[in-house]
Amino acid sequence: MAQSAFSIYWNMQLSTPATHPSSLLTASDISQGVNFGTTSFLTSNSASLNSYTGASGDNNAALACRTGPLNKTATGSSYFSFTISAVSGYKFLLQSIALGLRSTNSGPQTWSIYSSVDNFTTPIYTSSLSNNSSWVFQQHSISSSYQEVVAYRIYGFDGVGTAAINIANWRIDDLELSGQVVPATLPVHWLYTDLYLLNNRVMVAWATTWEENNLRYHVERSAEGESFLRIGELTAGFSGNSSTEQVYQFWDNNPLPGRSYYRIVQEDKDGSLNFSAVKSIFIAGGTSFSLHRYQVDLFSHRISIACKGVGQTIFQLFTLHGQLLSREFRNLVSGHDELFSIPISAEIKRGSLLILSVQQNNKRVASRLIICN
Repeated sequence: MAQSAFSIYWNMQLSTPATHPSSLLTASDISQGVNFGTTSFLTSNSASLNSYTGASGDNNAALACRTGPLNKTATGSSYFSFTISAVSGYKFLLQSIALGLRSTNSGPQTWSIYSSVDNFTTPIYTSSLSNNSSWVFQQHSISSSYQEVVAYRIYGFDGVGTAAINIANWRIDDLELSGQVVPATLPVHWLYTDLYLLNNRVMVAWATTWEENNLRYHVERSAEGESFLRIGELTAGFSGNSSTEQVYQFWDNNPLPGRSYYRIVQEDKDGSLNFSAVKSIFIAGGTSFSLHRYQVDLFSHRISIACKGVGQTIFQLFTLHGQLLSREFRNLVSGHDELFSIPISAEIKRGSLLILSVQQNNKRVASRLIICN
């Protein structure tokens, strides 16, 4: 077996994972770190139910966080922690994280995931968080390396104002981690994977320190970091066997505008596959994102939206008080006008005033809607 996908999911009903489909991994309980007081860890307060698609509701994991920038001391920033371990003879690659988050007015406005691989020194991923007491769901691709045992910490920080001791101001729910499990001895040992932008072309460069029975490499690209398309391939050097450094380059002459993601897929002579880490690059210019028109249909409880762009796009509908009513994800690919239809609550009546937010890459467009029909 060359690789096996895994997904570990905590729904916070208990501190142990709710689902754990891979027999090649074990995951610890999730726990509190540096709590500002003695708040209960798993509680049904401020449940996530109906706040985002797939929200489990009931219990969530809570922390009382001090305000201020990231501080990793014993009286600093709070964090959630857990450990993932591969069974003997295997190692794992963490590739994505998804979770629901809720932060109050003194709660974190930034969260980061760190690991014990470098003694919690460099973040694996960092994202912003609104401290408006509303649940949000975030899903991100992350870049890590193959490991056998890793402890992880999800830190929350950058809160403002005065935090109250023993009062939870940060909660998470529906934490899911996904990746690959591979044998400890792989057909190739990756040295690096890098991306370079030169004259509006992207050079994908990678190197290995060991290759055995290697057939070829496939280069794949994605607009949102999840669905990859094959854009080229290179034959392995030295007839697929080498114990010295091998360097490869592939040119993408027609890269996507905005943020795009690349990975290398190594194919063994027996047909098995091995994936490199995912790398991303941003290319300015090209097709810009824009929102053209929208139409609300209360009879079918849907809103039709026309927009253009390239990449993963998030459609969100809010009340004027910031309550999230619906969220939909779409992948724009053409760069031309595309029409999407997303559901709205049957409780929305004529005369309602709502906010439509559409986000693509780092650009966000918001518009007020008056429900007239």
